[in-house]
Amino acid sequence: MGPLSKKRMIVRDGVFYAELFEFLKRELAEEGFSGVSYHITTLRTEIVIKATKTREVLGVNGRRIRELTACIQQRFNYKEGKLQLYVERVEVRGLSAMAQ
Repeated sequence: MGPLSKKRMIVRDGVFYAELFEFLKRELAEEGFSGVSYHITTLRTEIVIKATKTREVLGVNGRRIRELTACIQQRFNYKEGKLQLYVERVEVRGLSAMAQ
């Protein structure tokens, strides 16, 4: 199969973002999930989760973040080590409608 057209790439990225956002919204509702951003490089994909309770997202000894990484790797067919999750704290909770 040849290279993807610009339209197909935009649609593919949009579907990826929508599915990722919906998954994290359901999984992290109790932890004050506020949003997600991602950056795709040639080496790996970096996903930044924005939440108010970052310790709960990370879990004990990083267990919860590893579980989330494994779920996302399985769902989107990422190889081991090609996906990295980070957590960012939402400082001003009043500015995020989802975190209120």
